[in-house]
Amino acid sequence: MRGVRRTFGVGTAALVLGAGLLAGSSGAAQAAASDCTGGAAGFTDIPDSLSGRGVAGAGALVIGNPHAVASYAMQTGNVGGVQAGWGVLSTGGRDHWGPGVRASVWMDVTNNDKVDWIQCGPFEVRSFGTRITTPAYPTSSSSSRAFRVCAMLFSPGETDGITCTPWW
Repeated sequence: MRGVRRTFGVGTAALVLGAGLLAGSSGAAQAAASDCTGGAAGFTDIPDSLSGRGVAGAGALVIGNPHAVASYAMQTGNVGGVQAGWGVLSTGGRDHWGPGVRASVWMDVTNNDKVDWIQCGPFEVRSFGTRITTPAYPTSSSSSRAFRVCAMLFSPGETDGITCTPWW
C-alpha cells in the first residue's frame, strides 16, 4: 500500500524529503502528496483557509540565513459533516525568503496503534506569508486511530530539521 510507513523497532520515524535529508530509522518508501489528494486513501481535500480547533500542540521552525519562520499545528473540526483532523503550516519571516528556502508539512494517520501509518504529504511552500493545509482525515472514537503533523524548514545553507506534534 503506497504511503504506508512501517517502523522496525524503537526509534523515530524516517522521512526522506526531496532534499535527501533523513531522520530516524525506518525502511519505507517516500510518500507523495498525490497519495492523499483527490479523495485518495480516505482523505478529503480542504481549503487552505479552513481553521479548526488546535489539538496535540504546535511548533515553530526558524532558520537564520536567510531569515525564515514556519509554524505548524494539528487541527480538528467539521469537514462535510464529519469530524476530521488535518495539518496546517504558516510561513513568515521578513519581507521575502531567499532563493531555495522551502517549508513542508505532512500528516501521519495510523489505524493500528502506530504499527504503521499513512503519510499524507509532504506539501511544500516556497514563499513568505503562505498558509497551507493537508487534506483532512476522519477522527474516530477508536483508540487505535491517531494523528500527528510534521514539518520541516530548509534553505540551501541551513535546515531546522523535521519536527512533529505528539500523536493525538
